[in-house]
Amino acid sequence: MNSEIESGTSNLSSAKAIIQNIRNLPKAFTWTALFSGILIVFVSTTGPIAILYQAAEAGELPVETTNSWLFAVFLGSGLFGLLLSLRFGIPIVGSWAATTTALLVTGLVDHKFSDVIGAYFGASILLILVGLTGVFNRIMQVIPHSIIMAMLAGVLFMFGLKIFTSSRVNPLLGLAMIAVYFLGRALKWRAPVLVSFFAGLFVVLLQKKTDFPTLNFSPVQSVWTNPTFSIGAFFTLTIPIFLMVMTTQNAPGIALLKAVNYHAPVNQLVHFGGALSLLGAGFGGAGVNLSAMTATIAISPDSDPNPKTRYVAGVSAGIAYCIAALFAGIFSALYGAFPIELTAILAGLALLPVITNSLVEALEQRKFHDSAVVTFLVTASGVSGLSIGSPFWGLLAGLAIYRFNEIRESRQDH
Repeated sequence: MNSEIESGTSNLSSAKAIIQNIRNLPKAFTWTALFSGILIVFVSTTGPIAILYQAAEAGELPVETTNSWLFAVFLGSGLFGLLLSLRFGIPIVGSWAATTTALLVTGLVDHKFSDVIGAYFGASILLILVGLTGVFNRIMQVIPHSIIMAMLAGVLFMFGLKIFTSSRVNPLLGLAMIAVYFLGRALKWRAPVLVSFFAGLFVVLLQKKTDFPTLNFSPVQSVWTNPTFSIGAFFTLTIPIFLMVMTTQNAPGIALLKAVNYHAPVNQLVHFGGALSLLGAGFGGAGVNLSAMTATIAISPDSDPNPKTRYVAGVSAGIAYCIAALFAGIFSALYGAFPIELTAILAGLALLPVITNSLVEALEQRKFHDSAVVTFLVTASGVSGLSIGSPFWGLLAGLAIYRFNEIRESRQDH
């Protein structure tokens, strides 16, 4: 593999870089890059959307509000990837954090949707400040990474359980989807979740448990929700959303770019994502950030062997996301027709690698074992107090245990 660092058009001004990369698109175009970008959006319309619709059901949101939510996250993700890929000449893929959406499955039970919108505004402002001040690495050192990963695992734990509790309701569906998913992982398919979805769809059609609805191809109407702010939502939603975006999306997304020898413009990625998140927050935008789960499809040599022209995959994904945003109502109609078990299993399988990775990283260092386990259990328990939910209490409990052990060990050394 070529070890030379590819910086794309980072050394040019924004205007010159965008104009140059647009002009070079016909020469840089490859079919594999085009299909890689489209595949990213197909994957996002399975597992990640299943998580979003579970959150919408938990909050009993109207269809119009759910459509607007999906419109905002798709459009934000599309503009992020499209504009930054053209700006820097490297394959940058935008997304919304499925992990923060998963947080809302319980968050929308305890908080109004307007509180969630307020939390989006707050997290977006924090991201902009981090990007503009360049304190990304310093913030990542304030709370130990193991404790943040343990909190994430606790938030997602129920999704993993639902893979199997839903399979108990419909065993054939569960077995088919799980088997196809792990077969795809074993054979290193590029999108095992997508194939698992089609396997599940085939089963429910055989069982006659779903009917294809009438699809409305008119552009979706965005719905503005006035934000409300509360102390409980700040600690339960804003802070965990901010930490999750930083640690589960931006940090691994940047690491992926570096792993394939791209220069990652860290601060620009963070504050531009924060700015787009701020613009979309009132319409339900769950935050825009650098993709971690689907970015590998675009940045690998399978997308385009030439790293200098691989940015076409990011452009392709961005355009496909924007088109999907206009017709977000189609996805609402489809997912509304699917059995609950299919959506639950799909959401769990989509998050399974994240759950696994979170647990591995939480317990990687022995000195964090006690604090990580306590954080995980408190977060997964759903315990709340003072109108503040379990993710915050999990972080607080884990930090307390870690500091206590640290003080005890320092005294023993003396």
